[in-house]
Amino acid sequence: MVFREVETVEGRRNMCYTEDTGDICIFISKSEAFCVEASSCPVLKPNSIYYIGHGFGIYDLTTGTTRYFLPPAGAPNQLTAPYWLSPFYI
Repeated sequence: MVFREVETVEGRRNMCYTEDTGDICIFISKSEAFCVEASSCPVLKPNSIYYIGHGFGIYDLTTGTTRYFLPPAGAPNQLTAPYWLSPFYI
């Protein structure tokens, strides 16, 4: 489930369930979660959650479907370093 922080008229902040993150992709792994604008990288799918952990794949919030990535033939079934690298400039 994805929650978005929304500021109320009284100045409070509430967390509201959402199925639309717009142009944002969420990356979740054993490291700290982070978000990236999909428009900053043409291969990213907007409104999606990319995850590594108990499985490896993309969850599309728009359609509610998951695309799993399978390791190539002969590769180990478990990832030894299940971490996404956060974006950085070179």
